[in-house]
Amino acid sequence: MISMKFEKLDIKKHSVHKVAELLYETDHDIFNFFYHNKSNTAKILEKLIELGGNNLGHENICVVTENDTVIGVLLYSMGDHDAFYELMFHFKNLNFIDALKFSLIDLKDSLVLAHLVDGDFYLAGVAVDEEFRGWGIGGLILDHGIKMAKKRGCKRVVLDVALDNHGAKRLYEKTGFKVFDKRSYPWFDGRIGMYNMEIICIK
Repeated sequence: MISMKFEKLDIKKHSVHKVAELLYETDHDIFNFFYHNKSNTAKILEKLIELGGNNLGHENICVVTENDTVIGVLLYSMGDHDAFYELMFHFKNLNFIDALKFSLIDLKDSLVLAHLVDGDFYLAGVAVDEEFRGWGIGGLILDHGIKMAKKRGCKRVVLDVALDNHGAKRLYEKTGFKVFDKRSYPWFDGRIGMYNMEIICIK
C-alpha cells in the first residue's frame, strides 16, 4: 500500500511540471485545440503556476504526493473569479498569442462552467496520475476539498464534469455531489458541455 500525503503545492519541493501535466488532463480537448499537445500546454501552465496571482497560481493548488512525488492534484478557488483581472494578467505576463488563446479558453469556460457566487468553494480541477488510478486518490482529493470548504465556512462545494466523462461523474455522485445544471453549446463536429455539480455544506 502506498503512503500518501495531501498538502499545499510547494514549488520549491514539488514538480511544477508534473502538476502542469496533470492539470492539462482536466481539459485536454480544449488545450489540444489551442496548443496541439500536452508538452506545449504544460509549458504555459507551468509559467502560470509559478507566477501565482491568477486562477492557475500555485497558491490555489494542493497535491497528493508519495515520497514528495506528485501523483494527484486539486486546483481550487472561492467565489466567482474576476474575468477582467484574469484577462489583464494574461496579457501582462504571456506573449500576445498565448494571452489571446487563454482569453478564448476563459470565454469557452464561461459558456459551460457553473455560475459561482460568494460562499462557493470551487473544485476547478481534479486529476490523478494514470499510474495511480484505482487507488482511491480521486476520492481522497474530493474528501479533502470538501473539508477545506467547510473549514472556510463555505456554503457549497461546486465542480464541473464533461458530459461524456461518465467515470468521473459516478465518482462525484458517490462522494455526494448532485447535478444542478447542464450546459452545452455547438463545437465544430459536435457539442461541448458540462454537468454542473454541487454539495451543500452542512456545519
